[in-house]
Amino acid sequence: MSLLLWLLLPVAAASGWWAAAHRQQTRRRANRARFNSAYGQGLNYLLNEQPDKAVEVLLQLVEVDPDTVELHLALGSLFRRRGEVARAIRVHQNIAARGGLSQELRNQARLELGRDYLKAGLLDRAEHLFRRLSAEGAHERQACQYLVDIYQQEKEWSRAIEVARRIAGSDPAHWQIRIAHYHCELGEAALARGDVGEARVRAEHARCEDAECVRALLLRAAACQHAGDFQTAIETYQSLGEQSRRLLPDIQQQLQACYDLSGQARRHPDASAVETGAFETRFRCEQCGFSSRKLFWQCPGCKSWSSVKPLGQGAPL
Repeated sequence: MSLLLWLLLPVAAASGWWAAAHRQQTRRRANRARFNSAYGQGLNYLLNEQPDKAVEVLLQLVEVDPDTVELHLALGSLFRRRGEVARAIRVHQNIAARGGLSQELRNQARLELGRDYLKAGLLDRAEHLFRRLSAEGAHERQACQYLVDIYQQEKEWSRAIEVARRIAGSDPAHWQIRIAHYHCELGEAALARGDVGEARVRAEHARCEDAECVRALLLRAAACQHAGDFQTAIETYQSLGEQSRRLLPDIQQQLQACYDLSGQARRHPDASAVETGAFETRFRCEQCGFSSRKLFWQCPGCKSWSSVKPLGQGAPL
């Protein structure tokens, strides 16, 4: 009897282990099925622009599988989209601070954290993170794009030029237009403080970046006018072409002023039309639809450069 008992004990232990393992595997399969179902539901909410419902589903998923970093990243991004920036920051900070995380996931969390700071208006913190990521070669293109946005907000045009040039190769035409405007911003600031030489240099840099930059020609003409070189100013204004001059009535006034100051007793043929408002033009952004009676080099709505165009016209402004 005792021998039989000793023989049955291992069998009973093995049976108990198998039953427990089977129950655990069954629960795991059930949890995985619920997880997959909820994940699909959350994805569907995202695709249908229902972030509030997507957040609810992701919160449930995180409770089921708290070690899934990708879910936390998605949850933090959704918090940011909903305007809950403080919660997004906490989520992404916790991920970045985790031990045993792959460098790629840690860098992704730092990138998202930088975006959180940017959304919250914490530009210094965002800049610090993006500069570190860029220096390490992690998500460099995205980090540089965000850095350029920060420098635009802070009107640090020289730094914007420096960073933009690092990624200009990805889309040369787009970035050359932007860099040209950054030079014009610096040139206009120089002209405002009376530094005509710097203004002229910046105008030339802008033209080197974008040969069709009307703003650079205007800056060059204004610098010449400021320096008393009225003949060069007149020639520069005239080089803009009739169509551009008619779309920018201020040019007509400056051109007439140059004629007067240079001693040339000549009235520009369009000057009377400017005075009567005959050339009033409306402008609209090709990117976001923002409209105005005034030309903006950078759209106030979507912040795009050179996207505000005259309605019904094809003038390159």
